[in-house]
Amino acid sequence: MPKLSLYRSEKSHDYKFFDKTIAEMLTVGGTDLYIHKYLGPKDQGPSSSFALPRYDQLDPTNIQDLLFLENRDRKYDSNIYRLRGHYNTQNLDFDLSQFGLFLNNDVIFITTHYNTMIEILGRKLMVGDVLELPHLVDYHPLNDKIPTSLRRYYQVTDANFASEGFSSTWYYHLWRVKCEPLIDSQEFANILDKPQSTDNYLGDWDKLKTYVPGYVVTFGDKNYTPKQNVPAGIPCTDTTYWQLDTADSLKDIIGRYNKNLEINQAIDQEASRIVPKNGYDRKQLYLVPTNAEEQPASPRNVIVRRGIPERTTFTLNYVDGNVPIIRLSSGAIKDVNGLVNQDIISAFMKLTIQITEIEPTVAEGGSRSLEPELALSIKAVGPITVPYGTVDNIVTDSTIDIDNPSFNSDVYAITEVQDFRADADPRFKFVGKESAKGFGYTSGYNSGEAAAPNGEPFGTGIQFPSNPKVGEYFLRLDYLPQQMFRYDGNLWVKISEVTRTETLSSSTQLGGFINNSNVTPTLNGPIPESQPLSSILGITPD
Repeated sequence: MPKLSLYRSEKSHDYKFFDKTIAEMLTVGGTDLYIHKYLGPKDQGPSSSFALPRYDQLDPTNIQDLLFLENRDRKYDSNIYRLRGHYNTQNLDFDLSQFGLFLNNDVIFITTHYNTMIEILGRKLMVGDVLELPHLVDYHPLNDKIPTSLRRYYQVTDANFASEGFSSTWYYHLWRVKCEPLIDSQEFANILDKPQSTDNYLGDWDKLKTYVPGYVVTFGDKNYTPKQNVPAGIPCTDTTYWQLDTADSLKDIIGRYNKNLEINQAIDQEASRIVPKNGYDRKQLYLVPTNAEEQPASPRNVIVRRGIPERTTFTLNYVDGNVPIIRLSSGAIKDVNGLVNQDIISAFMKLTIQITEIEPTVAEGGSRSLEPELALSIKAVGPITVPYGTVDNIVTDSTIDIDNPSFNSDVYAITEVQDFRADADPRFKFVGKESAKGFGYTSGYNSGEAAAPNGEPFGTGIQFPSNPKVGEYFLRLDYLPQQMFRYDGNLWVKISEVTRTETLSSSTQLGGFINNSNVTPTLNGPIPESQPLSSILGITPD
């Protein structure tokens, strides 16, 4: 008599009995699973990279990228397979651990009958397959504008035999898969790019088929519908036969892409409002004249007493009707001993005074004062040899030591028209001061603007003026980026470039090259002009 044993070297009637019973249990107590069968990576077309091989046919075991071991562009079967499965439902519980709170119900383990799975799918459930759980469809979404119910998708991330699926015959009967919620990513675009209604959906465009109006096909990552009868081989980029389907896809309904894009755009707009331009803002900084090394020079035209620069404020008054006068403070006409300096009085007697209106300066935002600024225009009627004047005076001898109290006033040439808003105070010995030759220590990354140092006026155009003055600034608009020049008496010397502009609308490389959003239409779909190096540079084998 042979020994009793439930195990057999072949699958006996006991195995078949157990298998039918287990299959019936899943049929009675399980739920439907809609299987989106993974077929393999899509054909990538010709490639010179050995890391991106071409395959003769679709196979789920193919690898699209041998370097990164990724299958980014996946192809799924247009047919949906229905299979029964079982899993344990979970509540929305948070797991409090030493690392914080974690949501522990986003991963589920689904068990299916093995032989039924092989009969329906033709293979085992594997990583890459997508399961749709129809009993979890949300028929009442919070957004009442959504025209359809919200489906629940899970991706298979691991699969193996279930330990509870082994019967007393030591043969397996159950297949267990680990599933995680589907995310809106490139791998599942073939599923999520489908239209909401699949009644008139024909799948991916096929160059060997003809199409008629009323149906929808997928080309690239978008859906198209025919305008008229389309012959075979006409791609969806041909606007004569095709038009873009504007209906929302599954990705628009269940994906977070649009909401994340909306959030990102709001963040960009708020950042642009707070920091409207790139680089550093240096307009509020004052620059003294620069030396040959483009470093700030010493402000030699100002006499400092006790470490504090002194300056006199003049008051414009009228006497005898409309005769203007300059009312000086006692400190402006008296020396250190308190005596009136007669040279100052005689200097003013040799000048004629006129009232001049100066147009208000327009601020960057376009605002300006409504009233013009009044100034005194002083015209000399005779030779003036007193050692004071304005910042526009020119020193004929640049080697003079102004710190020496005994200076020769003959080396100073006073212009005919003086502006007494500057430094008519005789305690200020005027020395010829040029406009700044550069931006000195304030130079920095993307700090150049369409402005001259110290906010001085400048001209603009596509060619330099014919009769420039020494120290005059001019902005050339025909350069990219625009460039600010300063006339040194012989040459126009570039001192800065206009690189601090609005980030996306600038005429610099930041707006026209880095943030290039243009696309080039081709027969295989639009190609963005801005592409990462990883997509165009491959590894060259030795």
